Amino acid sequence: MELKPLIAILLAVVILGCVQTEYKPVTPALTPKITKPAAKVTPTMPTHKPSVKPTIVSTSEVKPTLTPFKFEFGKKYEAKVVRVINGDTIDVLINGKTYRIRLLGVDCPEIEADRNKPYEYDSITDLEYLAKWGLKAKEFAEKVLDHGTVYVEFDRLAGLKGYYGRYLAYVYLENGTDFNALLIKNGLARVYVEGTFEKENEYLKLENYAKTHKIGLWAYSTYTLTPKASGVKIAYIHYDAPGNDWENPNGEYVVIKNYGPNPVNLKGWKLKDRAGHTFTFPDITIQPDESVYVYSGKGVNSENKLYWGDGAIWNNDGDTAYLYDSSGKLINVYSY
Repeated sequence: MELKPLIAILLAVVILGCVQTEYKPVTPALTPKITKPAAKVTPTMPTHKPSVKPTIVSTSEVKPTLTPFKFEFGKKYEAKVVRVINGDTIDVLINGKTYRIRLLGVDCPEIEADRNKPYEYDSITDLEYLAKWGLKAKEFAEKVLDHGTVYVEFDRLAGLKGYYGRYLAYVYLENGTDFNALLIKNGLARVYVEGTFEKENEYLKLENYAKTHKIGLWAYSTYTLTPKASGVKIAYIHYDAPGNDWENPNGEYVVIKNYGPNPVNLKGWKLKDRAGHTFTFPDITIQPDESVYVYSGKGVNSENKLYWGDGAIWNNDGDTAYLYDSSGKLINVYSY
C-alpha cells in the first residue's frame, strides 16, 4: 500500500512534466530577415536645365564694353584724308576707322566721258570736255586734301548717308574754309540740286557767280548764260535717277528757267510728258535768271523746288516735255 502513493506521485510528476513541455510556447519559425546592402540611389535629374551660376571674374580681368561710335549732326569731326577718289568723294580716317565721304551739295563731272550726261551742266553737251574738268577737279582735291587733316560735318536735312550708302558731309580745311564751296567757286562743280541740304541757297549763289564770270568748266565756248531765246523755258531734264527710277523718283527732275528780264508767275502753268502725265504749277513766281526744279516724286514745295507727287515720269530711252502757260498756250518743247 505504501508503493501506490509513491507511484501515484511519480506518475503525477511525469504527467506534469509532459504537460509543461507541451505548453512551452513555441516561437514560430520566422523567415530570416535578410538585410540587403543599401542600394546606391541615383538622384533624379530635373527635366529642365539647371541654372549655371556665372563664374565670378576679377574686375581687373573684365574688358570694358565699347560703345559704338555714332555721328551727330552739326558737329565737326577731325579726320585724316587717306585717299581722294575723285573731285567730290574722299576716304577719311576718323577714330581709327575709314569712312567714304561724298561731299554734300556738290557734283563734279565724271572722269570717264561716257559717265557724263549732256545738259547736266546746263547747256554743255561735250562729254569729253566734262571729263577733262572731272580730272581737274580730282587733281585739285588731291593737291588741297590728300593726306591732310580736315573736319567733316553732317547736315540734318540731308541725313547721314546718300542713295549709294556713302556719308554726306561738308568738308572744312584746317583754316575753316568750306572745301565744298571752294569747288563751286572755282568752277569745278555744280550744285547738286537733286538733294536737300541747308547750304543750298549759299551754294547756288556761288554757282551763279562762277557761271556769270565763266570760271572753270563754265568757260565752255558754246556755253552762254542767257541763250537767244528769252522767257521761261525748259532748261534741262534729269531723266535717269540714281538706282531704280521707281524707288527714287525724286532723282528725276525738270529745270524750268526764266531767261527773260522780268519775273513770271507760273500759277496755272502746266508741264506734260509725251504720255500725257500733267503737273500744274502752284502760285509761284520765278525771278529773272533763276530756276525752279520740278521733281517727279513726293515732297514739300518751296520757292524753287516743286514736287509732282507721282512715281517715275520720264523715260530713260527718250521722251518729250511740253510747257504750257495758264491760258493753255504751248510755250516750249524739250526732247531728248
